[in-house]
Amino acid sequence: MEIGVSLVQGVSQLANARKRSKPRSTTRTLRLESELDEGLSRLADKDNISVNLLINKALTRYVEWDANSEKFGLVSVSKRLLRSLFDYVPEKDVRDLGTKSGKEGGPELVTFFYKKFDLESLLKAFENLTSKYMNNFKFEHNFDGKTHTLVMKHDIGLNASAYYAESVKAVFALLGLKAKTSETEAQVVATVNVA
Repeated sequence: MEIGVSLVQGVSQLANARKRSKPRSTTRTLRLESELDEGLSRLADKDNISVNLLINKALTRYVEWDANSEKFGLVSVSKRLLRSLFDYVPEKDVRDLGTKSGKEGGPELVTFFYKKFDLESLLKAFENLTSKYMNNFKFEHNFDGKTHTLVMKHDIGLNASAYYAESVKAVFALLGLKAKTSETEAQVVATVNVA
């Protein structure tokens, strides 16, 4: 009998805790143009996800990225054009541009989106801004307790690697950290020791 009472009390406490906690989602009603609704349904079916999830992803991207990227003056460029631009510029100039971008653009972008410039914000910016939204590269991050390892896979050539490597070195130097990089035609690997 005591087990049944304890179980009921536990379920009751859990239900009360859920009532007091902030809801994880909110229900809203939207009116969509029929063409937009049909397009959303086709995309959701193609990706094998719900229309609700697709709308949440789109709105998340708008709130986290689109609404602010225009204010910052960012534009989208195809990888083909970016590769052509990198190939056109001599390596020394690309490295100089990377250093300048890391020193100036890095802190500006991170501070604009995260309201502070520190290691945590910088790592978030690599993952969310430059990788997830700007699509500059595929980003992987690992931390073993003393060393951060960043992998930036871009597939747009050696000069792109030179640019990203110098940018990474410069932006981490602003935090008093030294980034060691290795470059290939398709990616840059940076290691940053914080211990």
